[in-house]
Amino acid sequence: MKLLDRVALKIARSVPVNPVKSRLTQAVASISFDDIPTSAARVGAPMLEAAGLRGTFYVCGAHTGHTFEDREQHVAEDLQRLHAAGHEVACHSYAHPDVTRLDDAGRAADTAANAAFLRQTLGDVMPVSFAYPYGAVSIPAKAFYARQFFTCRGVYAGVNAGVMDFSDLLAVGVERRQFDIGRVRALIAEAKARAGWLVFFTHDVAAEPTPYGCTPADLAAVIEALAEAGVETLPVKAAAARVMFG
Repeated sequence: MKLLDRVALKIARSVPVNPVKSRLTQAVASISFDDIPTSAARVGAPMLEAAGLRGTFYVCGAHTGHTFEDREQHVAEDLQRLHAAGHEVACHSYAHPDVTRLDDAGRAADTAANAAFLRQTLGDVMPVSFAYPYGAVSIPAKAFYARQFFTCRGVYAGVNAGVMDFSDLLAVGVERRQFDIGRVRALIAEAKARAGWLVFFTHDVAAEPTPYGCTPADLAAVIEALAEAGVETLPVKAAAARVMFG
């Protein structure tokens, strides 16, 4: 990444475009999946359901029924099952572009395409949660998506607490390349101490995951750590409503 790009990204991350003062009195958590590889829908979702939980699944409609970055992606029937089971099906753009490279007209066209895809696939469903492809943010992108969605989620780790930026929520990757259950437990403890919102994300869930996915054992460890700590785990839109309204 060029120096100017790094500076622009640092500024974008530090400027809250949609600040929301939290009304949480105790910690909450969310578990989310980006792109929705087949294994996220068919392995990850049932694991949440077995624990009595529901998650948020950020979908790119252009990838449905295809392969993306060497990962087999969901099919329409997977999305329908997720929706029927009570999971949140959210927006990850339509074609997974770097949205910082688009102007507002390009962002609008892509967002409209994914909304149309979801209506066609799930019926009268309007996504209210968004996750930035590649975690790429800029101030213009944050301003655009904050107007379109209740929350927008990034990929930079931390606990959302106090005044939260709903245009770029902090999130913790459950990823093979960096997974550390000790760090997860420390973040859960921090969220409890600060009455914060801890958002987890991953991609595929497999015995041999990609660097950006996780094993079933690692996902199970996160679910167990949250349960042991007594932290309520909700889909992103439900947790965001708790933040706003208590």
